[in-house]
Amino acid sequence: MIDTKTVNLELPATVYEDLSSLAEAEQSAPAEVVARLVRLARQRSIWLQELTALQHQIRQDGGLKVGATRDEVVDTLRQARHAIFDAEYAHLYR
Repeated sequence: MIDTKTVNLELPATVYEDLSSLAEAEQSAPAEVVARLVRLARQRSIWLQELTALQHQIRQDGGLKVGATRDEVVDTLRQARHAIFDAEYAHLYR
């Protein structure tokens, strides 16, 4: 059996009115609207944590090199291709 607890939540009148109008528009109970909003806030928090981790990883790996000239991009790609060739195929030609 699921244990459900009831709590009383005090809200400013304007917030309660907004909550009530949302619930009415969705044809649901105000508690369901609050539960949905909490889930969305949790998802947003997780997304922001993952975004921050991705940004940190990009910084650690040297960044995105935004603003590089065409020649710099080509040079970087050539270096990467050369490094991949050396790591994977160079032993076949020695």
